[in-house]
Amino acid sequence: MTIDARWAVITEDGGERAGNLLITDEVTVGELVQELSDPMADLARLIHCDRPLYDEEHGFRDHDVYANVVDGFGYLSHQDRNHDKAYPVGDPRSEGCEFDDDDFPPGSGLPLETFTAVLGEFLRTAERPTAVTWRGFDPEAAAE
Repeated sequence: MTIDARWAVITEDGGERAGNLLITDEVTVGELVQELSDPMADLARLIHCDRPLYDEEHGFRDHDVYANVVDGFGYLSHQDRNHDKAYPVGDPRSEGCEFDDDDFPPGSGLPLETFTAVLGEFLRTAERPTAVTWRGFDPEAAAE
């Protein structure tokens, strides 16, 4: 099982450098969490290489999974052909965060130990992790 993780890191001069890591075991899951803990790391797209393609002709994957670490919490979203986009029910103290490709609602951030375990489960199963409860994002509730 392999996850191809890709993200950008903003450099001191305002440019970007590419971040990329092939995750194949628990050690590389930990490396990803460390890389995403850099405050200059942008949102990572996680592509599980062992999932089927949604559209083989065009090479479209059947899932969208995004992750990052912000202020000591791990944020994750998951969507696939069987599940609408959802976020974990996390620590109520996590404030949420916004990126160009995803907005994470308050209360969806996971303690890093849990975040690491959930990423490990995704690596092993290629399915939406069951170690957390998932919820959709309600923008109106987040604005209150």
